[in-house]
Amino acid sequence: MSTNPLRPDLNRGTQIKANKGDLKQSISLFDIDYAMMSYLEDTVLPTLDDNGKALRIPVIYGNSERWNGARRQGIYRDIHGKIQLPLLMIRRTSIAKDEAMPMLNRHVSYQGITKYSKDNRYDRFTLLGQSVKPKYEIYKIQMPEYVELNYDCMVWTSYTEHLNAVIEQLQYSSSYWGDKEKFKFRTSLGDFNVVNEVGEGTERINRVEFSLNVKAYLLPEKFDEEPTIKKTMSTKRVVITTETDVTANGRLEGVLTKPSPYYDNKDVIDWLNLNNSKVLTASAQNIFTTSNIKFISVPSILSSTVGNNDNLKVYINGIRVYEEVNAYSKVIANNNLTITFNSGVLGYNVQTTGYEVAIIGKFIDL
Repeated sequence: MSTNPLRPDLNRGTQIKANKGDLKQSISLFDIDYAMMSYLEDTVLPTLDDNGKALRIPVIYGNSERWNGARRQGIYRDIHGKIQLPLLMIRRTSIAKDEAMPMLNRHVSYQGITKYSKDNRYDRFTLLGQSVKPKYEIYKIQMPEYVELNYDCMVWTSYTEHLNAVIEQLQYSSSYWGDKEKFKFRTSLGDFNVVNEVGEGTERINRVEFSLNVKAYLLPEKFDEEPTIKKTMSTKRVVITTETDVTANGRLEGVLTKPSPYYDNKDVIDWLNLNNSKVLTASAQNIFTTSNIKFISVPSILSSTVGNNDNLKVYINGIRVYEEVNAYSKVIANNNLTITFNSGVLGYNVQTTGYEVAIIGKFIDL
């Protein structure tokens, strides 16, 4: 069987059946036209009162024959020649790309998640444990093409009162037209052109003409033979396993066979990273102590460089004092530390209150 080298190999794992009732696969011009017509008929246009009789205003799409005939005669007639009142006729006059919303990357997509899936109907998650989660249906939707459409509309009524009610309802309508369960598009109304005609021996005709500007978007069902909306499933369970391959020489194959800089120099790296701090307790004037600490010795590889001192730093109220100038002396015995300050070098006494003595160094708490 011949294959197309320009297409990737087929992965049956990504082929998930689309069921009836799944997310709609496209947004077409018909959907936009239907949204405008249904919103006009179901929401905007009022129910007229004709001598106690309720009249609904039907909405029809004005194809070329209907629109030209209505413009030429000033009224719309059915196939039997009867004048249709009241009536609204709408037609799409233009469509153009919305320059304010350019789509620069066709490969960008966003996700829509359906938390209910029929595959979860018979699962008892309370018994399965926290490791098993409900499965969600995820739809990856490509970004649509944003467009701007224009519509022309004509409304005919028998009375001026009825025409006024139509205009009032149109002015009060929302900025977003469509079905709340499907699509809504931003819509703006143009000026109203009211025409009143009364011919000899004919019926009084009241007509208003207006235009609609609609900001909408288009998404084909397929592009380049690939669906624009792809259905996937969330991860239901994560299973982690460990595999180890030991050779005859006792070495671990894989990533552990490579030398590790950390494990080869663990003592040095741990000692360099160790830098703990602790606040001492005042036992008397100029004498501060702490207990249950252990100083970590310098690794042998560094002893010739840094020496064998404990690298202790002492601070009084955040200001460091130095042992090298005999500002203090320290005694380390049985995991206890005692520091005695030299008031003659410091120029003041370190009292038991109002002074905080802290140390930073290579030690750990026991």
